Amino acid sequence: MPASPLSSEPLPGHVWFDVEDLFEYGRTNTRPSGIQRVAFEIQRAMRSLPDKQKRVGFLRHSLDGRRFVVVPKEEVEALYERLTVSSGQSAGQIRYSSSREIPAPSLIRRIALRLPVAVRVPLGQFAAHQSAALRDLPALMWGGISIFRQTRRQSDIRARHPFQPASCDVILALGAPWAHPDYGALINHYRHHHGVTFGLLVHDIIPLLYPEWCPAGLPRVFRRWLTSTLPACDQVFSVSQATRNDIEHQFPGVIARPIRMGTIKPGKLKTDDVLPVMSRPYVLSVGTLEVRKNHVLLFRLWRRLLSEHRPEDIPHLVFVGSPGWLAEDLMGQLRNSNFLDGHITLILRPSDEQLDTLYRNALFTIVPSFYEGWGLPVSESLIRGKVCLASDRGALVEAGQGLTGHFDPDNLNDALEKIRPLLFEANTLAEMTKRVEAGFRETPWTFAAQDMLQTFSTSQQKTPLS
Repeated sequence: MPASPLSSEPLPGHVWFDVEDLFEYGRTNTRPSGIQRVAFEIQRAMRSLPDKQKRVGFLRHSLDGRRFVVVPKEEVEALYERLTVSSGQSAGQIRYSSSREIPAPSLIRRIALRLPVAVRVPLGQFAAHQSAALRDLPALMWGGISIFRQTRRQSDIRARHPFQPASCDVILALGAPWAHPDYGALINHYRHHHGVTFGLLVHDIIPLLYPEWCPAGLPRVFRRWLTSTLPACDQVFSVSQATRNDIEHQFPGVIARPIRMGTIKPGKLKTDDVLPVMSRPYVLSVGTLEVRKNHVLLFRLWRRLLSEHRPEDIPHLVFVGSPGWLAEDLMGQLRNSNFLDGHITLILRPSDEQLDTLYRNALFTIVPSFYEGWGLPVSESLIRGKVCLASDRGALVEAGQGLTGHFDPDNLNDALEKIRPLLFEANTLAEMTKRVEAGFRETPWTFAAQDMLQTFSTSQQKTPLS
């Protein structure tokens, strides 16, 4: 599909990307989220357009959060490279146990087992909570150091790089700037005093639709942020038709425009990035381990398969992701079942090269989420010619281009019915693979960049949303 030509109407002047959330995210994370990947791909695509190569810049927030400061593009690129390139021992960590043997208890545990239950149980809970707190202590200390360093660095940046936009400039927020409590006021300052226009890309509004899948307090904060920010938007973009419908239903009067989402391309395959799990057939599931992603369904599904068939006939199940919101129950089930006696593997923070290798060597992939604003793991699977079985909720059907199988994420029997042919009927998987290889159409990220530019260029006047 050829790239659509840009409109003949005048294009915006400079395009400025607010990347404060990327730097905040990079403080405590070693791998990019799906949101950060999408934001960076669009930014890179925008810079690749012939008329925009020298007219794209990056912004961070001043220390008081009331103004923008210009940040050199080299700093943005360096941070993103750190998040995506393999970081040695921190990349591709594997957590699983395949042994049925129960290790001998330590001396401390043997002593604790002699205590009365009334004392032993609360003591164990106390120890677990303290252990968790100690694990978080390095992140807390590093966060404090990062704030100190940022304060010094940003003070220098503010002095050297004041942000003085022209009236034809555009500011775009493509990531997750929800941490700023008064973001609407920040944007309105530049709209009213400098005449710039502002665009916001919304990935999803899941905290409003399903607050039970989020940490306590987040839905309230998220709604307050959107309510104050949307009126400052000249354009609202969405990553899918499903997200557009959600926005317009929750905020009557707001018009959201879907962009054409691109596909994260595979990296270069490296032979030294092969992980031990690839020594046997496996099914791959990529995504942060949180309650919304519905990994529990896969746990139950594999337990059912193992009970109804010979274990050696069931492929391995590989989870790629780190524990996120409300994942404690899932992690407890994995540990208590010995990762289904070694039939499940959890891989934390793989490098891009390792993730690419995991995709390429999988039998197929499975995405069981209750809801998604888009579905990068679906397109990441399809671009590599891999069949994907996904839930039928949110935008996952859109992401599949009609090439994926779908199931009800609330229905274990439906998921079982849909996965059995892929596991036990060789012709079914082969035929679906041929369909994927012949039918998948890659979408360049320049399409998303063009969609945004054309929307701004064809706007007759800035109309604040209500």
